[in-house]
Amino acid sequence: MPNPTTRTLVITAAYTGMRISELFALTRDNLHLADGAIHVSATVGALHEVAGHQLPGPPKTPAAVRDIALPPFLIDGLEQLLRTHPYDTVFCSPAGRWLWRTDYNNRHWRPACDGDPRRHWPPIVTGMHFHDLRHTHRTWLDEDHAPEIAAAHRLGHAIPGIRGVYAHVTPTMTTRLLDDLQARWLDNAGYW
Repeated sequence: MPNPTTRTLVITAAYTGMRISELFALTRDNLHLADGAIHVSATVGALHEVAGHQLPGPPKTPAAVRDIALPPFLIDGLEQLLRTHPYDTVFCSPAGRWLWRTDYNNRHWRPACDGDPRRHWPPIVTGMHFHDLRHTHRTWLDEDHAPEIAAAHRLGHAIPGIRGVYAHVTPTMTTRLLDDLQARWLDNAGYW
């Protein structure tokens, strides 16, 4: 990813499991870095694209309204990004406007994944979709043995039936999950 916005967007998606619509709608008001969390709002938690217009609105499901705990490296990266622009929208165009999915996909995501001969970029993962970062995040949680309720909450999913009624995310679960994500970042020589 060629710039801080696109790079931080991809890393945030991979390490939070957020949907692209949730990331595109994210504002400074919903980024609580002092508390180490992102809040997906019930009213403006997703950016909707309808008939050539963009408008913030509710996320995909009621379960998608949530606070997502952040590992320390991601707090640092988001703080760095916010210092690069004065706009309310966290992941925005250089002029502070909302990003468009198709434009982002065509200009940034596809060339990075599939390669771009004009920029002398070799392919990284040909054919990968942005949504696959949610799958990656869930796979990491499974590899790290995160409890089902912690994984579901993080991804904005409801656990059906009685399993969902009696299961709750605890601070211990969250701490272990964040420690695992931080270790994964450091093990892969993570840098901003």
